Amino acid sequence: MLEKSLVVGEYHIDTSQNSLIHGNRKVYLGPLRTSLLHFLCKNVNTVVTRDDLAQHVWGRLVTDHTINQHISQLRKSIGTLSLHGLNISTIPKRGYIARMEGVGISTENQQSPFTQGESAVNAINNMKVLVVEVQAAERIQLIEQLESLDVAYVEGVSTTIEAERSVALQDFDLVIVDSLIAEDAGIKLIKRIRTGQTSAAADIAILSTHFDVQRELLGLNSLLDVQGLLLKPFETSRLKQMLMVASKSNVVLKPQAAYELVPTDVLDVLEQAKAINE
Repeated sequence: MLEKSLVVGEYHIDTSQNSLIHGNRKVYLGPLRTSLLHFLCKNVNTVVTRDDLAQHVWGRLVTDHTINQHISQLRKSIGTLSLHGLNISTIPKRGYIARMEGVGISTENQQSPFTQGESAVNAINNMKVLVVEVQAAERIQLIEQLESLDVAYVEGVSTTIEAERSVALQDFDLVIVDSLIAEDAGIKLIKRIRTGQTSAAADIAILSTHFDVQRELLGLNSLLDVQGLLLKPFETSRLKQMLMVASKSNVVLKPQAAYELVPTDVLDVLEQAKAINE
């Protein structure tokens, strides 16, 4: 049975009200997400495995997909408080960690998980990558390049519908999204991920792809916290560099409303303007 409350730094988890409180602000989590956050914060700045969560939160065996969904919902709830001092991160092949600066940090956890005995190359080798690329030739090329870099697992799909099915079945560390998918579907997928509307972790690392560096696209990437732009045709050296950047990224999510306000038709408008000028 949970303690009535748990205070970690400036945050108060009230298990009697199933809520998270920060100052005079409060968000209702519900019983399961309260238990989930309680266990993560009781082990603040320490990695906990999915088996640990299944045992201590659910009390039974549950699928990775179930845990991923509830972690995503918990991040979304925390985001409504606009909290930046509390962050729940996914640690590939290990589990999750509730990070909070200045609270119970041990020497072991002061380093990034990827620097604890792992080189940048090993970080890439541990990644699971989903490629969402509409053109078959480009999709195959990118998959082959990723495999040549010894990425742990690569899956390629041509539509955002397939992408959402894939993230529901697999816990990916990185999604590479084609910005040129018709009707801005690629950008809409990124927005759906960041707003917690898919089964992927809302703070998952994301790269977008395009033929050109456009100011408007870079602006969208910034607003949607995309880790980088990968230019077509793909170059293996550039891809490796971007993977290293993505592997070290720790996305601190903005409030959900900030992502919801991001327009997704910017590239479509640009194409129409280009056609008129021609």
